[in-house]
Amino acid sequence: MTDPAPSLVQDTKPPGPWRMALRSLSHNRSALFSFAVLVFLAVASVLAPYYARYVAHTDPFVSNVAGSITVGGQEVDIMQPNDNPLHLGLSPIGPTWHGSYMLGADSQGRDVAARLLYGGRNSLLISFCSAVLCLIMAAAVGIAAGFCGGFVDTILSRMMDIMWSVPVYLFAISLSIVTVSDGLHLGPFVIESDNLLLPICIIALVYIPYAARPIRGRIMALREAEFVMAARCLGVPRWRIVLQDILPNVTSTLVVLGPLIMAMSLLAESALSFLSIGVQAPAASWGTLIQDGEGLIYTRPMVAIAPGLAIIAVVLALNILGDGLRDALDVRDASHREQ
Repeated sequence: MTDPAPSLVQDTKPPGPWRMALRSLSHNRSALFSFAVLVFLAVASVLAPYYARYVAHTDPFVSNVAGSITVGGQEVDIMQPNDNPLHLGLSPIGPTWHGSYMLGADSQGRDVAARLLYGGRNSLLISFCSAVLCLIMAAAVGIAAGFCGGFVDTILSRMMDIMWSVPVYLFAISLSIVTVSDGLHLGPFVIESDNLLLPICIIALVYIPYAARPIRGRIMALREAEFVMAARCLGVPRWRIVLQDILPNVTSTLVVLGPLIMAMSLLAESALSFLSIGVQAPAASWGTLIQDGEGLIYTRPMVAIAPGLAIIAVVLALNILGDGLRDALDVRDASHREQ
């Protein structure tokens, strides 16, 4: 007598939290559209040299006040007489909406569209790197304060309170003014004033309290969790508890904070560059482009409006993406959606 055939039961493994979060995020059209906008702007900025060489046919970092371009089959000077009755002074050419000088020229005859893409490279790079550096330092501070508690928590929390009490832009401007002339000297290491590492470090430093506080609160809640208490009772070293139990559970908080810190970093970088204490010439950023267009706001407003619109688009996209990540990684929201 043969044994009955065993039932074919498929051993389906339940999806992990990150896969569930990605599945939830894939249904959020606003977050996906925001991510597409960010990818488009990042790719366009990376391709800035190719745009300047093969489309604009100009060097966006060389003054061209005496140059001319062909528009509609006619030779047109880049710098043209003003429209006032006496025709005194010169104004740069306005948007041509094709090829060369698509968004017009600035006061030095440089292509605004090409400089916009080059400025996006620096602005996006600084904001991304400063956000990553800020989250790394904030995670170290938050984990040390929340997990150790006691004297360590008191010292670190008071330091964060002091930094929190200073307005963020005033703090960033003060640090930039001190370092913009001679750079930053850290023992044998020197960061020159025209190095992008300088605004990256300054912006990352001023936003540490904004990220360290929620991380500290999350760590204090995890410290009292049953699996952490069980590991302590078994004599597991503290560093192993932090690496294996605490850090994986705080990763979602870091991911959610990432786009928000990057958006604030972009605004801070633009403000510092507008005040000439951020990105230094000959490099460009969206803040320096707005400064270039300040004197042309009534005659050629596109010089200042274009980088301003780019900043608005990136900040809005980052905030919407951050909200989508928060909803996707929130366990309580996910449980409600499953019900």
